[in-house]
Amino acid sequence: MELDTLSNKQLIAALKACATLDIALCEEAHIRSFAYQADWQPGIDIATYDNGGGDNLLIIIKGDAILIKGFDHESEVSPYAQEEYGIWPGIYDGAPAELLAMLDNDAFERDDVTFCFWRTTNTGTWQQGPVEFPNNEDDGSNWLLAAIRTTAKEFIDYATYYYQDDFNKMTPAKVHQVFKQYELAQ
Repeated sequence: MELDTLSNKQLIAALKACATLDIALCEEAHIRSFAYQADWQPGIDIATYDNGGGDNLLIIIKGDAILIKGFDHESEVSPYAQEEYGIWPGIYDGAPAELLAMLDNDAFERDDVTFCFWRTTNTGTWQQGPVEFPNNEDDGSNWLLAAIRTTAKEFIDYATYYYQDDFNKMTPAKVHQVFKQYELAQ
């Protein structure tokens, strides 16, 4: 997924659709990949993606501002992969303080980070701290951000693979309906 091709409203609609469909497909919350919690705190929504294998995304939404924190557990950029444990230099530098402060909540693992992007307006440019990868280290952002399904077809492809026979609980028409519902709501 190319972040720059989506407005915040489109991204939020996709996150809500994925979470809604995951709930419909899976009764067990700990197995679901997507979650969306409106008004996690007043004026702040939280969306998550967790593949169950140690890789995850946390998306903090406050008005027109969005912060995306990602963690690829096999990345060379991981704090656990460093000779001396620590967050890769620059990852959080420049991030909006009001969004970054949310990561201090016990519900989140601030240090489990291999990349962080943010945008403070609906269609502005996504920003990142002054991160350098002198040995072409991979922060996992390319493949992990692609886990966010932004179309009904992408979700159908994902759910058919992930849920296999359980995907039969839902018709492709229902997936299209849910994506359309959230697109119209934005």
